[in-house]
Amino acid sequence: MFHRRPDPFDLPLVSHEVTVVLQKGCHLEGRLQFEGTARIDGSFKGEIFTPDILIIGDDAQVSGQIEADVVVISGHFSGDVYATQRVEIQAPAVVRGTVQTAILQIEEGAVFDGKTKMLGPLSGRPRQEAPN
Repeated sequence: MFHRRPDPFDLPLVSHEVTVVLQKGCHLEGRLQFEGTARIDGSFKGEIFTPDILIIGDDAQVSGQIEADVVVISGHFSGDVYATQRVEIQAPAVVRGTVQTAILQIEEGAVFDGKTKMLGPLSGRPRQEAPN
């Protein structure tokens, strides 16, 4: 009878089990492509592509380009982020660069120094033609 409206703050329907981990003390440069949830607590420089979730931990140092569904940043990030669903910048994060997303959430105590472009509800998905 009543249908629940989808909450835009709900995480996408993917496993929240972390499938990729870059531990503190590890350093990686290059291109990272994965499905599922990844957590970076070390150092990464390069490109990250996923249709799912990326978590950048408190101790992480990440620079480059990110394309994902959801990005949660608690550490240091510099570069460009494109997230089809949302970006969360949580304290004590320091983010410098450009963020493009449908939903941007910045927690008190986090630093964001850059530009943002808010994507419409259909961004990242093919547009349907309007009927004549």
